[in-house]
Amino acid sequence: MKARLSLTALVFALTLSTQAAAEGTKPAAATTKSKTMTAAATTTTKSSAEVLKSFFDAFGKGDADGVINTFHPDAAITAVRKASDRKGEQLHGSYTGKAGAKEFVTNMGKAFDTKAFSVEHLIGEGDVAYASGSFVHNIRSTGKPYASDWALKIIVKEGKILEYHFYEDSAGFIDASKK
Repeated sequence: MKARLSLTALVFALTLSTQAAAEGTKPAAATTKSKTMTAAATTTTKSSAEVLKSFFDAFGKGDADGVINTFHPDAAITAVRKASDRKGEQLHGSYTGKAGAKEFVTNMGKAFDTKAFSVEHLIGEGDVAYASGSFVHNIRSTGKPYASDWALKIIVKEGKILEYHFYEDSAGFIDASKK
């Protein structure tokens, strides 16, 4: 934490020096100001790209609680299509809140035996982040392989995923799910 405070103080001092140079005054205030900075001044919210990376990091480690904790309490999760009438362990559809995030992660685990999952692109701007990649799963109920490219869009609020919309080859999923 000390290094972070020093870096913040340095940036603050450089900002004051730059402003002082532009105004033709001395940057003496930089020394005084940087000494009074507190840890609270360094608190930052993760960017949308960092939040999405945290989601994928937890997902890659098999850390279900970590995945669930990336979601906002008011999260709206859409897996392929909106459907509030999703039944039981049906994967595709809508989920809400942390309880919905837990159900979504549980349903994924019950549906798929993941063989490969790659994130090829991840970008974020403001509160929106996008990622894309590919995966190969075996469908647990049939043992059949299911491969698809995918895309994900999230909207972040308060450092958590508020909206999550995942796109994949749902027709391929249906085919691989047939016994």
